[in-house]
Amino acid sequence: MSTNPASAPDHGLTIEQAVSPDGTLTLVCRGRITLETASHFRSEVKNLASQHKVLMADLSGAHSLDSTGLGIIVGTYISAKSRGCDLVLVNVSPRIKDLLNITNLSSFLKGENAQSLPKTSNWG
Repeated sequence: MSTNPASAPDHGLTIEQAVSPDGTLTLVCRGRITLETASHFRSEVKNLASQHKVLMADLSGAHSLDSTGLGIIVGTYISAKSRGCDLVLVNVSPRIKDLLNITNLSSFLKGENAQSLPKTSNWG
């Protein structure tokens, strides 16, 4: 009973681009941001950061995040900032929001992005 990777889309990460009427680019992420997929997220943001003042990363469809994915998000946020681009996390799933809260990264990522991580009852 072998597993066909093509039949297991939840083990990957897809990123689609959507542009709002005001021209803001949103990267719609679906799947897992893990050791195997995090470099895909980093390269997408890296390729677009110098062309945009703001990049939105919609994480509503990202259902899993491991320590590598967490590190890549933080590193990518810093890298985008150095290119003059604000990476804003939006529609963060409750599971990932909890992970950002537990690791105190929600405060780090808040800065100008305060609206991107809505307050929950357990925020200090």
